[in-house]
Amino acid sequence: MRSNQSWWYTHDRLRKAYRLLERLSQAGTLFTYLEAEYAGLDIASTTNRIEGGTNAQLRLLLRAHRGTSEEHQKRAIEWYLYLHSEQPRPPTKLIQDRHYGPAKTKASAPTERDPGPELYSTGLSPEEGLWHRTGWAGRT
Repeated sequence: MRSNQSWWYTHDRLRKAYRLLERLSQAGTLFTYLEAEYAGLDIASTTNRIEGGTNAQLRLLLRAHRGTSEEHQKRAIEWYLYLHSEQPRPPTKLIQDRHYGPAKTKASAPTERDPGPELYSTGLSPEEGLWHRTGWAGRT
């Protein structure tokens, strides 16, 4: 084999998975929940509680608010996580005096409509094909 040619393997993904497990085992981070020094910490062997508990609820929240802006969805997730934190303050304690009297905005004076032709109307027009047709697809 020539020196500039790289090695390739038939089962590349399998080799990558094996190497990952081998590195984790050598680093001592694989199966740490089985070690005696961590016995009293009740470390879970899987992330199922996170996936089924927290992440699933966040996905449901985003699905319920899928029509809102991305910024609103971020706020909804922040609020959910805050309410489910260890010691959240009650919402009534979060309200400050400045929230009771928000800054007033000046109302703009209503402008008169241009007397020109109407751009959009609620009436029917034959160009839009909204009239009753006779015969086959409007052909008599």
